[in-house]
Amino acid sequence: MRDPKSGALLLVIPPVVRNVNGSHEVEADFANNLRLYLENFSHVTFACPVFPSGKDRGVILRSLPPDKIKNSDRLSYIPLPYTYREDRHLRHYLATRKLLRLEIAKADYLSFSPHAKYDWPSLAVSEAIKMKRKYDVESDLDFRSVQRFALSAMPSGINKIRKTLWANSFSRTVEKCLSHSSLALLQGQDVFDAYKDVAPNPHKVLNVQVSTEDHIPSAQLGDKLAHIKRGKSLSISYAGQMVPRKGPLDWLKAVHGAVKAGVELQATWFGDGLLMTQMRREVEHLGIDKEVTLPGMLGRAEIMARLRETDIFLFCHKTGESPRCLGEALAAGCALVGYGTAYSHELVATCGGGEFVDIGNWQALAEIIVSLDRDRPKLGPLVEAAAASGRLLDRDTAMQNRINLIKEHLTA
Repeated sequence: MRDPKSGALLLVIPPVVRNVNGSHEVEADFANNLRLYLENFSHVTFACPVFPSGKDRGVILRSLPPDKIKNSDRLSYIPLPYTYREDRHLRHYLATRKLLRLEIAKADYLSFSPHAKYDWPSLAVSEAIKMKRKYDVESDLDFRSVQRFALSAMPSGINKIRKTLWANSFSRTVEKCLSHSSLALLQGQDVFDAYKDVAPNPHKVLNVQVSTEDHIPSAQLGDKLAHIKRGKSLSISYAGQMVPRKGPLDWLKAVHGAVKAGVELQATWFGDGLLMTQMRREVEHLGIDKEVTLPGMLGRAEIMARLRETDIFLFCHKTGESPRCLGEALAAGCALVGYGTAYSHELVATCGGGEFVDIGNWQALAEIIVSLDRDRPKLGPLVEAAAASGRLLDRDTAMQNRINLIKEHLTA
């Protein structure tokens, strides 16, 4: 075990906690991160709101009690008020600012993740600057890209004007947070490109949540390649939330285009979200109810098992981000077919395993599916290359790299 006597870490972050039968539980992927933090720091404190039950279902799908995390006796959780609106934020502002100042003073290392207008990490950054403390900023989104997409879908009116003002204000806040940081850990090439000229010490990192047990076994990969070679029907999947920026309706159009062209396939979207009802209607409207399955939320183990039987992981992400599902798909040996971004390209830059088109061009995605179905000698090696790219990804290695950068640039 690494020497834990290396200072106390404070994290002020987005909501990663939910209430389960009256008790707090930590989102499962973040629990993996906490395990590594606890191996590297003498004490870890994380502060965030509890995600309200029933809010935007599917945001936290898997969680566990904090005391199930190794070395949890050196872990503290501070619940913060769930605000994200002017009136609620102002109501809790003074008390929360006082609390954050006390926690900043006690900690040796500081890591903050601004993520929304009227969030608490932005306030923590402001206080750290006043206290002349070094801090790390972490982000997995290009916020301007996300905001542009959200605003483009809104009807004209007072609310759109209000949200536009919010978006511009928050973008300025993010840039201020980054410009005063001693370290910026920017997840994926898209996010790095967005902020590398704003932060004085930017580093590109990955939020990897796959480990050795997630990698497709050689025998199962061989079975998949044999299935592809025999010309069996294509298996297509996606795993994630049904929200506009994930492009679920484009996904259906691409699948429909391939079916119309004569491709025999089974396509499954694992997950739930705001657009589930609309997706079900669209499946019926397009007449692809025999080819498309929408099972809703499943456990991670079952999803990974299903991905290991999938040929193509079809995705239609429309904003600059670093979605973890692409790494999981590669680990499961799925060829990536989707809207190309710097992030998706970098994941397969070394070993290959992806075919990408411009964002919004679902017709080209359908054409790729048709082409790969008809050219199985091309699809097989693409799947094999995807598995090779997936084997390069390891959760603990990626997390330890981030921790090493925090220790190097934010000396206790």
